[in-house]
Amino acid sequence: MKTLSILALCIIFIGSSVMNAQEHAATQAGKNLRIQKLVRDVLGKTVTLNFKDGEPKTGTLIRANGIQFTLEIDDKEEIFQTETIRSYTLKAGLGEGILVFLSAGFVAGFGVGAAALSFEGMTSTSLSAIGVVFGIIGGWLGYESFFQDVEVEIP
Repeated sequence: MKTLSILALCIIFIGSSVMNAQEHAATQAGKNLRIQKLVRDVLGKTVTLNFKDGEPKTGTLIRANGIQFTLEIDDKEEIFQTETIRSYTLKAGLGEGILVFLSAGFVAGFGVGAAALSFEGMTSTSLSAIGVVFGIIGGWLGYESFFQDVEVEIP
């Protein structure tokens, strides 16, 4: 009877160890997939890796998976382990700059149109001044809204 109890305990222990290992593998696979989805749109772009402890590194992201990130820094590949990375930062680019100029133009046009409809007899000089003021306001709003660095936390 005692031998049977010990045998049962051994079987339970081995079974729970196998199930725990499978659960850990599934969790790691899910983490790897989430990281790959996070970085698939930034491959080939310049990013800054922010580490849990240490100086950030900036370079072109070549490869990334759940285990490591590979940056090209000064024409050399450097590999960083995922466990050491807190987040990555993507700098604002040309697309965001275009949005800033479009918002400046849109708000300037709105200001000029509102002034022309609201006040009769506006001169072209005063309309131009209103357009410049509203364009500056729109550019500032566009800059604050669109032209910011994006920091993405690593799971």
